[in-house]
Amino acid sequence: MFKVFLVEDENVVREGIRKNILWEQYGFHYTGDASDGELALPMIRKIQPDLLITDIKMPFMDGLSLIELVRKELPKTKIVIISGYDDFLYAQQAIRMGVDQYLLKPIIKEKLVEILIGLHEKMLEERRQQEYIESFKREAQEYENFSRRRFFEQIVTGGMSVSEISETAKNLNIDINAPFYNIVLFSLSSAEYDGSVPETYTENLVKVQEDVTNYIIDHPDLIFFRWNITTYAVLVKGSNEDIVERNTRDCIENIKNRCISAGQDIGWYIASGTPVSRLGAIPACFSEASRILSYRYLCPEEHILSEASIMNLRKRSNSTKTGEGNKEIDPAHVRKFLSSGTEKEIDDFVEQILQNSGNEFASLSMFYRYLKMTVYFAAIEYLDSIGCRVDSLLSTEYRPDDSASTIDDARQYMYQVIRQTIELRDRESAKQQHDILRKAIDFIDNCYSDAGISLDKVAKNVNISPNYLSAIFSQEVGQTLTEYITYKRIDEAKRLLRQTDKRLSEIAAEVGYKDPRYFSFVFRKVTGCTPSDYRRGMNSER
Repeated sequence: MFKVFLVEDENVVREGIRKNILWEQYGFHYTGDASDGELALPMIRKIQPDLLITDIKMPFMDGLSLIELVRKELPKTKIVIISGYDDFLYAQQAIRMGVDQYLLKPIIKEKLVEILIGLHEKMLEERRQQEYIESFKREAQEYENFSRRRFFEQIVTGGMSVSEISETAKNLNIDINAPFYNIVLFSLSSAEYDGSVPETYTENLVKVQEDVTNYIIDHPDLIFFRWNITTYAVLVKGSNEDIVERNTRDCIENIKNRCISAGQDIGWYIASGTPVSRLGAIPACFSEASRILSYRYLCPEEHILSEASIMNLRKRSNSTKTGEGNKEIDPAHVRKFLSSGTEKEIDDFVEQILQNSGNEFASLSMFYRYLKMTVYFAAIEYLDSIGCRVDSLLSTEYRPDDSASTIDDARQYMYQVIRQTIELRDRESAKQQHDILRKAIDFIDNCYSDAGISLDKVAKNVNISPNYLSAIFSQEVGQTLTEYITYKRIDEAKRLLRQTDKRLSEIAAEVGYKDPRYFSFVFRKVTGCTPSDYRRGMNSER
């Protein structure tokens, strides 16, 4: 049902229209009326009718003034004007303002019914088109996320000017402009996630990912990006620094609550930067949040990380350093980083190890040799645990020696060993990714005609996380999974259109679209022409 509201100053006319039309029979719900524009406006703002029927000449606020305000505030509302013969100039002006129909007094019931029937059909078609667009957007969401991720990478690495950021944001339909910004980063994975194998599908993880994503999407001051397979970023906006800080706290609190409700089998960590007042300062804000988040490997018990938690870690560490024998790092922390850390985080992690050792040890070459040995044997142990050959780490290039060591030497050595270990881990993972992608593509090729096929359904079939599948699919195939499904369907539809006499509805059903109109909508989006035009050889395919 579409909501209709009437504005008419003549009581007899108003009563006649309200009582003599079987509104619901024609698809409308009569929501109210008023005698002039001034009384009607607050009611219209509250009801937000789909159709407004209004007289032109009224006291206090006439129809033209009302139409002007409604057009600005409710641009999708259809408007029918009621006018007398001597109001023709007003009617012309109203038509220029975008009214949909003109109804002449005295009101003839049959004419009003004719207008209502025509508008109802038009409004239904527009609603269907909007639903098609929303459906297409939902199906394209995976691609949008891929585009947004690349956009976000360019922002935080300083790869775009402010004007380029604004222009790209506009093209992606992202409202990025604000006086102040902050970055919230959060890591979300299964508790036992190991980067050497694809993350398996678990209902609990999928649910918390969806819950967090939906929360962020529902808040216009939060802009959601995916940073990598397990890490997400939220760009927080606000009109001043206080609002950004409050929005940041609310965002962290809501993510925390959703993660806690998921239970012990979900691993999660959250960190944020310090608010900045310029788009150009976002890279520094991101760098701060990223540095703080990378402390999750040294503070695994701290789920919400901050500068305060880092200082507490250092205090605890320094309080135990009563002699050289206590200056230790936990190999388990190193192995945890090797299992799920990324190459971009290595620098921060190495610096954390060095800073956590305390500046008072900066001249102790023996301690830095100890750090090198600890990282080396942790790497050997981790690679052995995942069944990965360690030949390269056994070479002279990577084996630690007993020569004098400095802090710079230790830093460079640890970076090299950790990077090599992560490369070997990722190589091991890539072998399994290839097999999974092949299975995923085979499943799609066999089931694309299933109207219910989706990223989640494919991920469940090959038993990996939907986010993981989405990331590796776009990276390896060059298309998002949803794009691949869509183009597979449209390619088959083109073959059927050219080689068979099947009706469009039959072809739509065969390639996985329940609604023939939606099939036509997607076909035109992809090829640039309608299915009928394609069949006739009028192909304007892009």
